[in-house]
Amino acid sequence: MQYMYTAPRRQPMYSRSRSSRLATLVPAVGILLLLYLVYNRLRIIDPGPKTLLREFSAGNDEDPTVLEPPVASVQHSVIRGDGVAWTNDPNTTWHSVGRHPNRPACWTYEDRYGAYRNPSPAMTAAISRNNEVNKSKRAMVFRLDSKVVWGPEFILQTRALVLEAGYLAKYDVVILVHLDLNDDLREKWIQRVPEEFHPLMQIFTTKDVRNWLPAKTRFKSVLEQNHLVIQMFMARNQKYEFVYSVEADLRLIGRWDVFLDDVDLEYAHHRALKEADQEMPAVPDLLTFESPRRPRDQWPWLEDDCVAHFGGADNTRAALGVLWGWSRRMTDAMTKLTQRGINCYYEYFAPSVAYQQSLTTFFYQHPLYCPQTRPSGRNTMKPEGWGKNDPRLVQYDQVPVGCTYFYVNTHSQPFWEQWHSDPTVCRPPALVHPVKGDMFN
Repeated sequence: MQYMYTAPRRQPMYSRSRSSRLATLVPAVGILLLLYLVYNRLRIIDPGPKTLLREFSAGNDEDPTVLEPPVASVQHSVIRGDGVAWTNDPNTTWHSVGRHPNRPACWTYEDRYGAYRNPSPAMTAAISRNNEVNKSKRAMVFRLDSKVVWGPEFILQTRALVLEAGYLAKYDVVILVHLDLNDDLREKWIQRVPEEFHPLMQIFTTKDVRNWLPAKTRFKSVLEQNHLVIQMFMARNQKYEFVYSVEADLRLIGRWDVFLDDVDLEYAHHRALKEADQEMPAVPDLLTFESPRRPRDQWPWLEDDCVAHFGGADNTRAALGVLWGWSRRMTDAMTKLTQRGINCYYEYFAPSVAYQQSLTTFFYQHPLYCPQTRPSGRNTMKPEGWGKNDPRLVQYDQVPVGCTYFYVNTHSQPFWEQWHSDPTVCRPPALVHPVKGDMFN
């Protein structure tokens, strides 16, 4: 007879009550262990370099009654593989001759400025109260003079600057005006300024700059030495750690808050990749938008005593100065020199001081457009000519210059005017300089 084996019944190791407690305890222990592991994991994650420019999160508290931020109607790249831009111009073919845009968009003039044509009371109030609300350590200094006539197009671009750099990106915005006018003309000029901008304005004269400098310091004019205006501004506004200076005839296609964020992110990337022997601060000391170069020997703005101070022509640097970013360390270094009597032409004074003192100069390369396939010129700086603490991965060799960002308006003016006059034409993101004429100023 076969028997089926039956295993003896085992007694439970724990009583029913202890088993119930264990069933409750095990999940709790598991949760605590998971939280502990997550906490320790987060502790060792490196969030990467942070900069002053990203200290605030832009646009988190946007009020749609103040502004619905402009958006390009074309949300894809319009740059072909051969560099031709699909901009719908009837008469001109524009070529991207340098770095292509990192934002895939193409703006009509109405896309760019339509949101600012009929400002609501909430919008004008946001403009007027921008600096009162932000109380920021960073500022956009918009530099104007008496030649600005405050036409409709200039008002649009000023609203865009204040609301995008100020309201969205959380910069203070200061409209810094150079007015050498008698009382009557000065009052007439101020009356042309829309009231929403009045709380943001600071006015100075040539005499103010002259009086701020020691008597021994050479001073030619605000035009030739406009760095003094920024130095004086920083000396009198100690709360700011970083400022941009923006000339009146510079324009941006694309939004200022987006542009500023792109600059910030790119610098943070370079800073994360700095070499072991480099010291790169949280913000660059000098931020340029044309590649620094050694001035040519025949450049008329070189001054013998300044060149001698910097140790010869090989140790001087220059760049177009219509849009610059300045750290307090940069302006303080320049002010120490001007207090000693050393003062030079603005386009090579700041870059040369930065190079001489191993401050960090960051060149942000942006798109350029020409009606031909070649740029106006190319700047080359060999590696041995870079500043010790400048980013090493920035392009310094054969860098395109000119075209729509240059010291003359041969290409920038038609690029802007054709865009303004034809509602079907669009433009990819661009810094444009100079834009001249009463129509736009």
